[in-house]
Amino acid sequence: MSGARRGLMLLAVLVAMMAGWVNTVTAQVATTTVQDIWPGDVLAITSAGVTSSLLVRSVVVTDGSAVPEVRQYGVKFANDWATEWAAGIGLKLSEEIAADAYLPQTASSAPGQVLANLQQLTVTSLTDTALQVDAGMAPPAGGGFEVRLKDWEFGVGVDGADLVLRSPVRSFSIPCAAQLERYYIRMYDASTPPLYSRFSSAVFVNMPVNELA
Repeated sequence: MSGARRGLMLLAVLVAMMAGWVNTVTAQVATTTVQDIWPGDVLAITSAGVTSSLLVRSVVVTDGSAVPEVRQYGVKFANDWATEWAAGIGLKLSEEIAADAYLPQTASSAPGQVLANLQQLTVTSLTDTALQVDAGMAPPAGGGFEVRLKDWEFGVGVDGADLVLRSPVRSFSIPCAAQLERYYIRMYDASTPPLYSRFSSAVFVNMPVNELA
């Protein structure tokens, strides 16, 4: 079977309405008067009595540097252009938690196994030495509010090197030691081991250098 006939048979399958195929066609053009094909162009191809619209996805042009000039075109296109175009910008969503996500060791998806998040937490004042915080709610009996430098260290106990402080009251002061500071705060209770808020409330501080002592 000749190469031309195989090419026509392939094109006939490609432009079939039920075929969602992608293909690349290579051709040589020995003239500079042929209009260039650009990605995004829609080609109307008729084969075996069926006319289909093919969306050009990419074009690669190789200049042969001959006289007359010979250029080789590699044109990639798809007949199911709406699907193929959307596939390039589509998103795949999942409700599963990533295997490498950092979560509190005692956090659980079961109802009642985590404490409320501190969504009403506010910074009430800021000086060059301290950050005054209002947690926005009363602490649980026997518990309080834990401040850490890392969001993934909650649940390791009071021996963690990144532990800043624990406060048994809703309004407390966090000491500031540098121009740029960031703190993560969660509520904990009196359980052993303690339960925490599922998510941290983050506080980022950027005190101008000229305000620091």
